[in-house]
Amino acid sequence: MDWVETLLKKSCDKTLTKSEVLHSLFHMIEINEKTMNHIKNDKNDFGPELEELKQTEIRDLNFHLKYYRGLVNYINSIPEAKIINNQT
Repeated sequence: MDWVETLLKKSCDKTLTKSEVLHSLFHMIEINEKTMNHIKNDKNDFGPELEELKQTEIRDLNFHLKYYRGLVNYINSIPEAKIINNQT
């Protein structure tokens, strides 16, 4: 995940901190979870074609949630000092 470290370095160059990047990811996780819960809790029957679309949307949201959580775990594993020291 070298590109993540590069992104973090560029974020530091633009005055974003590690905690700000994490905050942004947590916000995206929250939005995706709310959207998925809304979709799952919608009990309207729109027929098989829209049910298939609903399931596709749920799979996509699950993918994004796993991706964002993976990024959070990876970023949390990088010491702040390593990000700051590698800026040059």
